[in-house]
Amino acid sequence: MSLALYRRYRPQRFADLVGQEVVARTLVNEVRSGELAHGYLFTGVRGTGKTSTARILARAVNCDAPVDGEPDNVCPACVEILSGAAVDVLEIDAASNRGIDEMRDLRDKVRYLPAVLRRKVYIIDEAHMLTTDAWNAFLKTLEEPPPHVLFVLATTEPHKVPETVRSRVQRFDFRRVPVPAIEQLLAEVAGKENDEVDADALTLLATSAQGSLRDALVLLEQALGAGDRPVTVSVARRSLGLTDPSTLHSLVTSLAGADAAGTLRAAAAAFDAGADPRQLFRDVARLARAAELVALGYPEGASVGPDEVALAADLAAIAPAGLWLRLLELMAEAEMNLRQSVDARLLVEVCLLRALRPPAADGEAAVVAALELRVAALERGGVGGGAPGQGPRVANAAGAPSTVVEGVRPVPDPIPADPAPAHPAPVDAVPDDPVLDAATPPEAAEAEVVIEAIGRRDLTTVDGWTAEWPVAIEAVARANKGLAGVLRDCKPVEADAASVTIGTNGRFHHEQISDPEKRRVIAEALSTIGGRPVEVLTRFTGEERPRGPSGSVSEVTQAVLDTFSGSRVTATRLHDDTRLGPPRSANGA
Repeated sequence: MSLALYRRYRPQRFADLVGQEVVARTLVNEVRSGELAHGYLFTGVRGTGKTSTARILARAVNCDAPVDGEPDNVCPACVEILSGAAVDVLEIDAASNRGIDEMRDLRDKVRYLPAVLRRKVYIIDEAHMLTTDAWNAFLKTLEEPPPHVLFVLATTEPHKVPETVRSRVQRFDFRRVPVPAIEQLLAEVAGKENDEVDADALTLLATSAQGSLRDALVLLEQALGAGDRPVTVSVARRSLGLTDPSTLHSLVTSLAGADAAGTLRAAAAAFDAGADPRQLFRDVARLARAAELVALGYPEGASVGPDEVALAADLAAIAPAGLWLRLLELMAEAEMNLRQSVDARLLVEVCLLRALRPPAADGEAAVVAALELRVAALERGGVGGGAPGQGPRVANAAGAPSTVVEGVRPVPDPIPADPAPAHPAPVDAVPDDPVLDAATPPEAAEAEVVIEAIGRRDLTTVDGWTAEWPVAIEAVARANKGLAGVLRDCKPVEADAASVTIGTNGRFHHEQISDPEKRRVIAEALSTIGGRPVEVLTRFTGEERPRGPSGSVSEVTQAVLDTFSGSRVTATRLHDDTRLGPPRSANGA
């Protein structure tokens, strides 16, 4: 069985490293000068050459005849390391050897001299998987290893490596390989394999690799395995499970236009053509990101092909604000769920529909919107010609007026005892009701419905304010959330056209709402809701409870209560009897 392409074409010298010129030049200089560190940390995304560089370094420091800092790869030491038979070069998989016992064993063995080579080299792959105890056991050895030992740690997650370790080694960050460099490598490999691959297919493979050379070689081998020669863009796309561009463009265009049916049709076409769900997410995310960057005025960061530049501009112009950002967040969450055993197609469809139908505004936002609409209506002198404090009404099927609350079916109002109006309108008169006006746009009709939710009740009575109390609490929460929490345990006990009296059963709550500044906040909220200045009065409606021998708490307890505002005494174990004189003895003295 032949080796995979990524193993067959591993870099053998520092000069063969693609896209890592800074790392290669630095290591060559250190090998040439002989001023090597005792430990190195190679970090970067998968497939950028971390482990390959560690192996090159192991050969370079043990080569019998290095050439300008590079291993010659023909001496016995290099050949032995290349074959994997060198006992002095050990590769440790930290993902499966991550415990303290393995690190203690390593610590004991590093003291022995190399069996054949000049230096022992320990390559610890996936180093971030080591446990805390393993790092602690390894730390002293890493800090002061024997002179014949060299450590190379490779990891894709350097933030998980303890700071005490990172400060004791030289760190090299391996960058993502640029697309042109990957294209060139793939073209060279295809030529060595005597396979013909179109330039557009190479670009597609290089872009899909996302900066990883190993992924690029795996994708090339997969495309070559399709059997078609030459390997065209369509062959590469089909073998990799990529979405057809026309289907992908139709999908994102339907998303931008809020066309749910068109979006689902395009997604269905992609799945029927064999698209991979994860790859579909990546393709859509790439265009969504491009559209968002264009909308923000940063088109040069879009990273799309020449044929998709105009598409990204159109998507940015058509889509409502926030659509692409919301879609990216939803797709990131959904792609995590794809790792579980779920219906991938259903998950993709739900994600797309959630992006098109964002969740309704939360309670606070809804209340704020309603208050703003009511204030605007009051400033215009009322809505629909109704009396002050009365909002518009919508007639139900039976012709009776109904109270309309957003998201709730209209409920008929109680029919008064004398339904005849005091001043009946002419028979041919048509009420000027904006809700019933067919020319009224949907947005205006919805605004009137929201106003109805607040304006229908009579806010000059206790019953009216009691019904609107949740709205009042939400309005107060905009300015003081803590005060809103206090008001939840209070209620209106008396009201008229100019004032509202708030009663409470708790002494603490009464003290809070009686504070002048907090009464001002409540009064402003109630005035906004009522559409007129409203004075706030307070009344304690609970029962007075004795609070000690003298009717009050002690000075010490009161000092604590004053210090920690909002606290209250629930139980005591120590009694403050300092004001009652010295304690009596057992015999009564």
